[in-house]
Amino acid sequence: MATNWGSLLQDEQQLEELARQAVDRALAEGVLLRTSQEPTSSDVVSYAPFTLFPSLVPSALLEQAYAVQMDFNLLVDAVSQNAAFLEQTLASTIKRDDFTARLFDIHKQVLKEGIAQCSGATDCSREGKKHI
Repeated sequence: MATNWGSLLQDEQQLEELARQAVDRALAEGVLLRTSQEPTSSDVVSYAPFTLFPSLVPSALLEQAYAVQMDFNLLVDAVSQNAAFLEQTLASTIKRDDFTARLFDIHKQVLKEGIAQCSGATDCSREGKKHI
């Protein structure tokens, strides 16, 4: 179904209301960034930038993206499974960014303990975990 954005773009009041609702949704969904004024505080945040409407992409660029998608996915998968490379590459970021450091700690813990998943209605006690 084609959407006629023209009429919506002409109604400034409706557009402002839509933008306000989109920002509220972004805040509610956790699409957040720390502010430059308080870069180390999680108490002062702003919503991450986003577009309100779809953006046009030239078809040639879209085709290029499709052409490299599989290779890119394989690269990301290979990097994610190379713990030494990840640790070396992220070393300076881990030292300066608490969020990345915590994520990497989780990554190391999962590598150490294995991936555990609770099954069905069982609780997540040690006996209820399945190692995969």
